[in-house]
Amino acid sequence: MSTHLASDAVVEQVGAVVGEAFGLADRIAAEIGAVFNDQPTVRRGDLGAVTTLVGPALEDPDGLIQGAGFVAAVDTLADSRWWLEWFMLSNGSAERLIVDTDPRGENFYDYGSLPWYDVPRTTGRRHITGPYVDYLCTDDYTLTFTVPVVVDDRFVGVAGADVRVFTFEKAILPCLRATHRKVAIVNDQGRVVLSNSARHVSGTLLRAPSPSYRIEDLPLSVVDLS
Repeated sequence: MSTHLASDAVVEQVGAVVGEAFGLADRIAAEIGAVFNDQPTVRRGDLGAVTTLVGPALEDPDGLIQGAGFVAAVDTLADSRWWLEWFMLSNGSAERLIVDTDPRGENFYDYGSLPWYDVPRTTGRRHITGPYVDYLCTDDYTLTFTVPVVVDDRFVGVAGADVRVFTFEKAILPCLRATHRKVAIVNDQGRVVLSNSARHVSGTLLRAPSPSYRIEDLPLSVVDLS
């Protein structure tokens, strides 16, 4: 398929938005990896680097990130079997996400099987989850970008960032419209992240996708809807 569907402007803009999210996730992963490398036992209080990285990203008025942090693998931390060191934007500032991490609790948040955690764990690769409605953090249609955190071949959790679909759309849609064709940005599961077609809204599953153009090293493709 010709690469005319993925104009330079589309590729550049998608790369910028996705790059900001994965870039933050990668920096969090690097800092957490260093913590696990430096000390034999890691506790919740040792994860302060996450706050240092996430705070400025969330509070940047020109930024794209709505939430970000680290989610520990089960039994990785010495003082908590399950733990989310995750922060979200609330009233212009970073606020810690509070969830029930006690398996005995009535509202226990069992994240082990959720795609944003499970796919990086099982594949060892970065992943984009969504679009989906995130009732826990953004309370909005969201994309979650996660990367595995691995130390000496040991999976210790995932680092990630949330971007609202509205924010992604605002940044990318003008470029899609400029292609003068009906096209969509689609994730690896064949689900539409964004399109310039009213018939293919965010979240639509393309069961028989048309020929597509893979966007470089990203788990995203541009699909012809014409």
